[in-house]
Amino acid sequence: MNKKKIQFQEGYSLFEFMEKYGTEKQCHESLKSYRWPEGFVCTCCGHKNYCYVESRKVYQCTRCKYQSSVTQGTIFQSTKLSLVKWFLAMYLISQSKNGISALELRRQVGVSYKTAWKIKHKLMQVMLEKDSNKKLSGLIQIDDAYLGGKKSGGKRGRGSANKQPFVAAVSVNKEDQPQYVKLTPVKSFTKIEIEKWAKTNLTDGCHVKTDGLNCFNTFSTSKTLKHIRIVMNTDKETGQKPYAKFKWVNTILGNIKSAITGTYRSSDNQYAVRYLAEFQYRINRRFDLKTILPRLIFASTHTPPLPGKLLKRAVFST
Repeated sequence: MNKKKIQFQEGYSLFEFMEKYGTEKQCHESLKSYRWPEGFVCTCCGHKNYCYVESRKVYQCTRCKYQSSVTQGTIFQSTKLSLVKWFLAMYLISQSKNGISALELRRQVGVSYKTAWKIKHKLMQVMLEKDSNKKLSGLIQIDDAYLGGKKSGGKRGRGSANKQPFVAAVSVNKEDQPQYVKLTPVKSFTKIEIEKWAKTNLTDGCHVKTDGLNCFNTFSTSKTLKHIRIVMNTDKETGQKPYAKFKWVNTILGNIKSAITGTYRSSDNQYAVRYLAEFQYRINRRFDLKTILPRLIFASTHTPPLPGKLLKRAVFST
């Protein structure tokens, strides 16, 4: 059997995790190093000298006396949960290929379901914000897709009110191997929405390959993109459609469908942008599995707090 290097690369084992992040002190020092890589800097006056108040676990500036903690201003702000449990949650979410549900996270980390849900959504928001500004370049395969399905007695197909439309895009290299993906919810598949999506997610000079869906014709009128349009007509002799032309985007969509049905069973369309961002984050970092966890920890220290109102609010990236 041919072993693909990327599939058989070493990941970040649970033993390695416990060895590096198994204590509260280790997690604290990790956050400190990511937040202040060149040493403590007061967020109030910029002074670098401090004293550590052990009883409150805060750093106090020796000039202005302002106190700050390693979690202040980060996604961990105001948390009462131990950092070890936060780090374990980050490990489980980043190392699981198909994701992990809040219910399973509750069991593994040893917290209530409400706490597990908050942890998961805060970390998915970190993933969302980290990749939100990244643009695809080169040859891009694009397809329309949906999360959700028909409610009992409801309408089928694209018109179903229970479906969340999103654009799935995969950049491929000269060897036709997938590189990076963008999974972006849109309000609808119209030319206006797709034009807005392209400006946000594609660089100038891209070669965009799509099927014959009408809204994708907006790429043909673009002055900065080249559009390759392939109408998916059924072959009269074989009875098949040319899915091979969109091999990688269809593979990604198949993996997402398997993960949603196998791991989550279903997903709330209100939070579709976060669930898609989670898959996107892991896929785009699959070339080096050992760095996914440290990179997620770093990103979490540079993502602002997400209070309850923002946590429960539906987020659209377009």
